[in-house]
Amino acid sequence: MKPLRTGKPPRPAPPATETTPGSSSGLFHLYGRKPVIEALKLRRVRSVEVSASAHGRIISDILQLAGEQRVPVSRVESFAEEEGHTTQGVRALSDPPLLRQDLRHFVQGLPDSPPPLLLMLDGLNDPHNFGAILRTADGAGVSAVIIRERRQAPVTDVVVKASAGAAYAVPIFQVPNLSQALRLLADEGFWSVAAVAEPGAKPYREYRWNFKIVLIVGSEGSGVSDLLRRTADERVAIPMHGTLDSLNVSVATGILLFEAAAHRFGC
Repeated sequence: MKPLRTGKPPRPAPPATETTPGSSSGLFHLYGRKPVIEALKLRRVRSVEVSASAHGRIISDILQLAGEQRVPVSRVESFAEEEGHTTQGVRALSDPPLLRQDLRHFVQGLPDSPPPLLLMLDGLNDPHNFGAILRTADGAGVSAVIIRERRQAPVTDVVVKASAGAAYAVPIFQVPNLSQALRLLADEGFWSVAAVAEPGAKPYREYRWNFKIVLIVGSEGSGVSDLLRRTADERVAIPMHGTLDSLNVSVATGILLFEAAAHRFGC
């Protein structure tokens, strides 16, 4: 992890007028060093608990940030695993990540270079997949992630933990209708690409990813919906060479996002 810059205050959270609380509104316990420090950077933490045996650079950074923000810190003798969460010696009482709604205003403010890449999730159900995808999206330089209001795993503490804190770092937009969002993005110059596992789709390495693109990935069971598949400008697939015909959605999304990153960043 990069060292914290102590010369500047942590970046504040986006204005409340542009965001709404996450689907899991209210406070939750946040476990793990990376999720806690990312939440602290965005001033989403109310209190921190650190075990007596916890030491190291990230713990020092957590304590420094908490002190700068006057977040209460308490030392405890030890932590037990709670509900399957490994604390890594630190736990925080935190606000959930904010879900934004100002999509048009946001994309209009994106720089042209590298070409913006948006990720649209069409009804993801598994919070661990959701978190893993957010972590990958952050690593691949995705500009924002778009989810729908219904039939979508909400942003919970499980998602934040699985994302290693990326749920706080990647802008997440929640929209009532994905098809309408695609039309909005088309008006703003974005090309839409649906990830599918079907004959006739273009192999993903044959697609040119150096445009303004919104990549659509589907749910674990049914994939991208028929409506979004028909609406998309292009359909791409990952060629399979074994007995199975598809990959886990988080794995497939990672392959596509980093292929796009190679085109966008020239690496």
